[in-house]
Order: sequence, then C-alpha cells, then structure tokens
Amino acid sequence: MFKKSVQIGSISNIPIKLHISFILALPFIAWIVSTNIEMMAEIMNISYSDMVVPDYILGLLITLSLFISVGLHELGHSFVARSRGQEINSITLMLLGGVAEIKEMSEDPDDELRISIIGPMVSLAIGLTFIFIAQISFNIVMPDIIFFILYLGELNVFLALFNLIPAFPNDGGRVLRAFLARKRNFLSATKIAVGISKAIVFIFGIIGVLYGNFILVLIAFFIYMRANQEFQYSLIKATLSNLKVKELMSKDVSYISSDLTVRELLDKMLHHSHSGYPVMKDGKLIGCVTMEDIRTIEKDQHHNIYVDDIMSTDIKKISPEADVNKALQILLEEDIGRLMVIQEDQLVGIITRTDIFNAFKIKQIEKKL
Repeated sequence: MFKKSVQIGSISNIPIKLHISFILALPFIAWIVSTNIEMMAEIMNISYSDMVVPDYILGLLITLSLFISVGLHELGHSFVARSRGQEINSITLMLLGGVAEIKEMSEDPDDELRISIIGPMVSLAIGLTFIFIAQISFNIVMPDIIFFILYLGELNVFLALFNLIPAFPNDGGRVLRAFLARKRNFLSATKIAVGISKAIVFIFGIIGVLYGNFILVLIAFFIYMRANQEFQYSLIKATLSNLKVKELMSKDVSYISSDLTVRELLDKMLHHSHSGYPVMKDGKLIGCVTMEDIRTIEKDQHHNIYVDDIMSTDIKKISPEADVNKALQILLEEDIGRLMVIQEDQLVGIITRTDIFNAFKIKQIEKKL
C-alpha cells in the first residue's frame, strides 16, 4: 500500500512518508492558497497593504504547516491505536490529507471510536489554540504573522469539522460505524455507514456541479471510491473469516533451481502458465522469482543471467494454520501476488490473491443457494 511514497523520517518508530501526489501537488496548492491571501486578510480584518511577505511564500508556508498539522492529526490516531495494542505501519501524507496505516484495524467498536475521534480532536485543539494566540497578539506582532497563525488555526478547525462528516474514509464515517456496531455486527454497521457515505457523496457532487466547484466533485469521487473499498474489504473479511490458509493453498508446488537461466525460466512460465516460482536449493527455499523480476532484463542477456541473479530473497511467508484474512492482509500490504506457505521450515504450499478472491466468489454464490 502507498508504494509511491518516500520516507522523510520517523516519530516514535513510526515511519513518516510523503506520497508522490503530495510532492507533485504542493506548488499548486501553495499557489491556490496564495491567490486567496488578500481576500482572507480582508475577512480577518488584517491590513493586506501592511503585509510584507510575498503571497506565494506565505502560501507555501501555510500549506507546509497545514500538512504538518495533518501529520499531528494522524499521529493522534497512531498513538491511541498503539495504546490499544495495534501496530502502526506508517503515516503517509498525500494530496487529500493523510493516512495512518494501521496494520489491522480492530473491529471492537470502543477501539474504533477512540482511535477515530482523537484525530479531529487533535486538529480542533491545534486550531483553537492558534486562533486564541492570534487574538491575543493582534496588535502586538506584524500582520503577516497574525495572518499566518489565524489562517492556520481556522484551517485546522475546518479540518476537524470536515473529518467529522459521517462518510468514509473520514474519521466521522468510522465514528458512525463504531456507534452502529454497538447494536449490530461489524459488516452490517459498515454497510449502513457506507450507504450514508454515498448519500453525502451525492449531495457533494450535485453542489460541486451546480457551482462549478471541481475540488468538491473530486472530493465526492474520492469519498465514493474509498467507501466502496471499505465495504468490499469488510465483506471479504466477513466472508472468509472461518477459512485457514491450508484450505485454499496449492499443495502441488512447482519450483525451480537457482541455476536456471532467464531464457529457461521464460520457457517454463510459457508452457506451465505460471507467473512466479519459488526457488529451491538443496531442498530449502532460498527465494522467489516473478515475471516482474525479468522485465528489466535485456533480451540479449536472457542466456547470460541466472535466476540466482534476479530472485528476491525477501520471502513473504505464512503458516498453513493462519487465517486467510491474514494472508490477504499481507498480500495487499506488500503489493505481491503470492505467499509461500511454510511449516517447520518446509515449503508446503503457495497461496495467491487469485486463490483468495476465487474462494470469496464461491462463498458468495453458496450464500445465494
């Protein structure tokens, strides 16, 4: 997940990343903020003519500070989640905000409520604090600083209120689901919350079209897509909740030797319709090679390069006794197509995304019979 991201540091052992969408959009967002500075100064009753910092510089500083605030919002989620025994993979800042990537979100309503509500509360606390500082400093410091503090405070209050809108992926959508899940099962609560999300999306979309607000239409589309993803993931988890990896894995595993050339590997893939193979040596699993590992190899080198040169030794594996949902979680997090199933240091099978999604489809058909 979020593969197109770069890590810029870490806080309390939580990696902080910037998504490529944020990096590319930053100058544009700063420009949008800068074009509204004169208007916002008038609304705030600040003398624009007395401000000396160039608009674009001020817009860039406000934009960067806002995303730092978003990072603090996500750290709030992360610290509470960690206190509830959940593991945090990373925090990623992107075009439309930020995401605290929790390894496996709890389905306990109390946990979800605590984790979800803390983010908006952090933003609200930051916003109200900044607004208070601006008010008591109004005639003391230069207008540029007052504008910066007040505008950033108001943006944080808006961020808090926007996140409390009861629609996925907003925190408000998760808060709503947490309340609903107190009286019904998690999947049913998700379905109702997603339905409310889509109703809000429809309203946002209509307003955006009527007023020619492209940003609002984009937000509506984003919420719609994420709400659908949330329901689909919850449905898959509920459907596969009683299945073990050993029930879906392929036991008749085809493997290759590390001394095979790329040309020989391609021939094997062609004739056996496999896109990846575990690599064995002396009866032990030493790596995995896929079609993606071959793509960068020039054709005239196919006879000179061996599997040993291109295979991945970072083997993603799982126990046959593990839940299928655990396997799916790893596959999605690592953005890979297959997991090696290992028991007592021996390769006993392979489970793929296709295996899992086919099982999901079959289970869905069985429910209709």
